[in-house]
Amino acid sequence: MELWKKQKKIAAGFGIFMGFMLLCTLISRAVYASKLPQVKTQRPSPMAITHEVETEGIVQQGMEYAVHALSGLRCRAVYAHVGDRVTPETLLFEVDLEDLQEQMNEQELSIRKLSLTIRDQEQNAGRSDKEERTQEERAREDYDRTRERTQGAVDKAKEDLAAARKALEDLENHPVKVTPEAERRKALEEYEAWEGGEGILWAQREQELKKILEETKGDPGKSEEEKAAAGQAYQEHLEKKKEKPDYSGEDAARQEWEKRVSDLKNQIDAGGQALSEARKNRDDALLDARRNVEDAGLPSLADSGLEINRLELSVLKERLKGYQEIFEKEGKVYPESEGVITRIAVSPGERIPDGAAMVYADLHSPFWFHTTLSREEKKYVNQGDAAKLTLGKKTWEVSVDYVAESEGNPELFEVTLSLAEGQGTLGQSGIFSVKTQSEIYSCCVPINALYTDSNERNYVYLIRVKSGILGEELAAEQVYVRVLDKNGQYAALEADSIDSDREVIVDADQLLEDGKIVRYKE
Repeated sequence: MELWKKQKKIAAGFGIFMGFMLLCTLISRAVYASKLPQVKTQRPSPMAITHEVETEGIVQQGMEYAVHALSGLRCRAVYAHVGDRVTPETLLFEVDLEDLQEQMNEQELSIRKLSLTIRDQEQNAGRSDKEERTQEERAREDYDRTRERTQGAVDKAKEDLAAARKALEDLENHPVKVTPEAERRKALEEYEAWEGGEGILWAQREQELKKILEETKGDPGKSEEEKAAAGQAYQEHLEKKKEKPDYSGEDAARQEWEKRVSDLKNQIDAGGQALSEARKNRDDALLDARRNVEDAGLPSLADSGLEINRLELSVLKERLKGYQEIFEKEGKVYPESEGVITRIAVSPGERIPDGAAMVYADLHSPFWFHTTLSREEKKYVNQGDAAKLTLGKKTWEVSVDYVAESEGNPELFEVTLSLAEGQGTLGQSGIFSVKTQSEIYSCCVPINALYTDSNERNYVYLIRVKSGILGEELAAEQVYVRVLDKNGQYAALEADSIDSDREVIVDADQLLEDGKIVRYKE
């Protein structure tokens, strides 16, 4: 019995212990859960991103007119002020008449001087033209004479060369014939053979006949017939003498022929050189003469002095005419139509500057509304887009007429709208607004779910389930994404960035980190 009681007490104590441990576990889990970040999630959804641009601007004048007065005149008085409403009867400013008269006198003197200069230039121009024509005619005459003279020298050289070639041709067609060397040797051998044989007998017989002839001539008793017969016999014997071959005559004739051939060839070579030289001299002389003709025929150097002076004279006369018109109006300057003065560039006692002396806005032409956009806003506004314009209590549907980068600041863009007649007043402020809608994006999340790291990369936190000390827990998972478009409320992400069934953390009461345990907001 006591044992049972003892076991009962042990069981009761163990139950109390386990209850206490359960209570501690629940308390610790409650404390652990209370410290976890509470988050709100949302699944990505398809939608279009809407962009709205709204800026302030001002109504400006449409057309402006300039009031001109000849620059350089002294202004005596200015009566208008910026913002004044003027009519064609409103006196704007006055020109100093004494200064105007001095300017007119100077203009007249300048016109007279320039007129005399132009007259002298016209006379000199006529004389120069006559001299140029005379020089050109003389150059052509010199060219003709040079051509005749040099061509005559060329023709003479041609004739000499042709005569030398003809003489050489005739000489070569009639060469001097000489006995061939073989025949000469044969004749010499025959003579030597005769001289060593028959020649000795002939010499002996010649001596005998010569003696008989001498004796017959000296013998008074011999008749004339005997003397003649002795002489005839001696003479006939002499004719039988074989002469030694002698070719010196024909060799001399051949040498003379060859010398004439050589001389003619040299003469032809010299004639060819003379012809080439004559042609070269002719071409050089004609080239120089032709250049002289071309130089003489060239127009004189361009001289715009006369035409410039004529233009200057025209300008001076126009300026004097303008001075005279102002003088006739007693130096008073009025606007041409009704308007509002927007700019004044003249001051009393000062010279009138070049350009507009005054500028006034035309009140009868349509006004323009002007505003500026930032570079980010410009992405959603283009020329021709529909827009809304609020001036005072009225709103109109308008069209964007002009969009361009600002000249003063490349980060800003100028936007201009033309207003219909009756819309707005000069200087009135207004609100310009444009609303555009993108295409439908399949993966869009609230802008609060989008974060950016130090490297300008975008990311979101997704919910994922993981095992923890208390079982399955929810953790934040950092996922980098590519943003396609966004506005102040939503961001469109690339479709492959995250699955459409994943939960995206759109709100948290603590800073999140990748892998941090979170719980849903209660």
